[in-house]
Amino acid sequence: MTGDLNMENQSIEKYLRQDRLPHIWCAGCGIGLAVYCFLTAIDRAGIDPDEIALVSGIGCTGRVAGYVRLDSFHTTHGRAIPFATGLKLGNQKLNVVVFSGDGDLAAIGGNHLIHAARRNIDMTVICVNNFNYGMTGGQVGPTTPLEARTTTSRYGCFEPPFNLPYLLSASGASYVARWT
Repeated sequence: MTGDLNMENQSIEKYLRQDRLPHIWCAGCGIGLAVYCFLTAIDRAGIDPDEIALVSGIGCTGRVAGYVRLDSFHTTHGRAIPFATGLKLGNQKLNVVVFSGDGDLAAIGGNHLIHAARRNIDMTVICVNNFNYGMTGGQVGPTTPLEARTTTSRYGCFEPPFNLPYLLSASGASYVARWT
């Protein structure tokens, strides 16, 4: 098993900008694992890296664009989806992937996310949901669970959170999955 894992690590190294490592993510954070799974999937599927455009927004997950050796774009807060939409409309053959967090996609960019699902645009959106605004101090966000305590909800969140898979499915997305 260890040998297989080492071989897989070597196969994704070609997709990483080694000069930008180590990354900024906290120990135990799931972003690195999400990036690993994404790059492993690209490698196993045999997708040409020149046929992929990765778009990210702001926040911890938004930093993914700087670590991958793909054509990548780091956009302003909440605007990853409209930017990615423009890329896809401009080049239908391009595999467009948005890699961002729940604060960026469901809060500031929530309207864009819902309408992209409604339009069923041919792109992949990977949302790393940490249930708060992590990079700026752990404030309550639109996916923060009820009663969860954050730096801005000391007595617990009193607003019901968005259930992103249900929201996007109801908005018309053709494929929605959740992974924990």
